[in-house]
Amino acid sequence: MTKVSVVLYYWILIAAVLLFTRTAGLAENNEAVIKIVIIATILYAGVVMLSRAKGKALEEKRAAQESVKKGPGTAVKNKKIKKRK
Repeated sequence: MTKVSVVLYYWILIAAVLLFTRTAGLAENNEAVIKIVIIATILYAGVVMLSRAKGKALEEKRAAQESVKKGPGTAVKNKKIKKRK
């Protein structure tokens, strides 16, 4: 997820949460609305942090697997193979 999509999804989440709380009758006063928005923000930040950490771990795992498939020292060998004159 890019930074723009994170912000966009956050505002979509907030709009959906506020709409739900209004229709469910949970947002009786301003204090309740503020608490609901704070809880939704904390939950969203946690989910985004977990998904980014998981994505980075997956990317590192793929990079490690690709380097193992190529074999050790292939980068050095490729540099030495260039035309010699």
